[in-house]
Amino acid sequence: MDDLEERLEIDRDKIRVSVGLQLPIEMTSYTLPRNTEVYIRSVMEMFLEECHQDHLKEYLNFCLSELLTNAKKANTKRVYFKEKGLDINNRDDYEKGMENFKMDTLTNIDHYLELQKKAGLYIKLSLRILADKIYIEIRNNSTLTIFEKERIQQKLDSVQQYKEMDEVFTNVLDQSEGAGLGIIIIILMLQKVGLSKDNYQVLSEGNETVTRIILPCNSTVFCGVEMLSYEFVNLEDSIPILKSHFDEVSKMVNVEGTVDRKALYDVVRKDLSLSILPFRYVLQQDKQCFNLQKAIAMLSDYDLKFIYSESNPHNRLVENSEYFEQILLHSRKVAYYAYNLYKNCTFKDTFPQDEEYMYLLGLLNSMGAVLLAGASKNQLEYITELSKQYPEYGDNILDMFMHRNAATYLSLVASKRYGFDSGVCFDLVGWNGLSIVPDKDKNRVAILHVAETIDFYSRGMVDFYQIDRYALKLFNIVDERQFNKLVSDLEAGYKKEYGE
Repeated sequence: MDDLEERLEIDRDKIRVSVGLQLPIEMTSYTLPRNTEVYIRSVMEMFLEECHQDHLKEYLNFCLSELLTNAKKANTKRVYFKEKGLDINNRDDYEKGMENFKMDTLTNIDHYLELQKKAGLYIKLSLRILADKIYIEIRNNSTLTIFEKERIQQKLDSVQQYKEMDEVFTNVLDQSEGAGLGIIIIILMLQKVGLSKDNYQVLSEGNETVTRIILPCNSTVFCGVEMLSYEFVNLEDSIPILKSHFDEVSKMVNVEGTVDRKALYDVVRKDLSLSILPFRYVLQQDKQCFNLQKAIAMLSDYDLKFIYSESNPHNRLVENSEYFEQILLHSRKVAYYAYNLYKNCTFKDTFPQDEEYMYLLGLLNSMGAVLLAGASKNQLEYITELSKQYPEYGDNILDMFMHRNAATYLSLVASKRYGFDSGVCFDLVGWNGLSIVPDKDKNRVAILHVAETIDFYSRGMVDFYQIDRYALKLFNIVDERQFNKLVSDLEAGYKKEYGE
């Protein structure tokens, strides 16, 4: 195995986790040497495989190569103009500079690449699955000039004239910046797989130029996972519960005299499964309830004895499952982090929910993962059989459903089934897609995003760059050193309070 293969083998796990958590994958280069371009292309291919869109690799490899070249050329143009003493934003200077740009840079490219590196001009690839879309982005920190925008728009407007590649090569020629074929061919490539120029975007964001290709997720796989999620939740109306935790609570409610609700709350709030149970009854009376202490207070001693008894058909006990316990631990940590992040944030007045809401949001956010980790034999056999309805994609659908990719969506389906308010349901699943969360909810969900990523980061599953910049800015975090300090403080606080 050569160095590239070894590096890719390590990265495959990272890519799989990132796709499962719907977090971005990024690679940055300043000079984009050949071996780096090969590596980037290989990463994109693995990403498409994980998204079950590997049939697009052949088409997108050309698109990626063209976009990387364009970004590299844009950066080269900036240092070239600067060296020549020309203003790239002045039309006369721009036209003068472009007269010899191509020849001068081709014959002395190493010199200009070194200048790019010294100037901090980068090319960045970003890959992400978000909801039902796949985003492939090339970013470079050279803002488009008005002349470049005009040229790009001209190419996009001319696409409709062409049906085949041969027509493009015959009719398009622009020697000032290259043949000018790339954009048109990219659009034609996208059209061959059923897309259009609407799936191709070029825009400026801050000091960056962003070129974006937007692809749909594999509709068969996506719909198959949705179907399995609903069937999985509806097949059995029970919640998996760790037996040792259940036994502890069962003893607390089966006492003579009044149940000590404060003591019960202190134990139940540390376990996701035990916390769901009271809501399954209380939400029938108060559909807006999302306060565990209130939910327990609303129930009679008789209710509590039944809810936390083995005769309750909603309870299914789980024993000796290390993975199940890991999910419970994760949910407990995220709840603690979300609670304390809220308590110490400076923007809590931007939404009405309180610290108890945030704690419960953090705890229940792993609902789908717990249901999967504690799935019954009957559920597993049933969804395996259902996946066979899709002969071509059955294995892919089952794989995506079982290995956390579907856990977030499953949380949405389950929370709706249990009767939680729709606002709560969407808060639970918005943490890894902040860019599409409504503005009125974004600050609240951003707390959950930071809480979730803190635990994933501390376990080496997530890198700092994958954490949403909007969420970090809310906590005045600008670099990884500050984030590490936050992680360290919260981990120490959790260990002190929970002793684990």
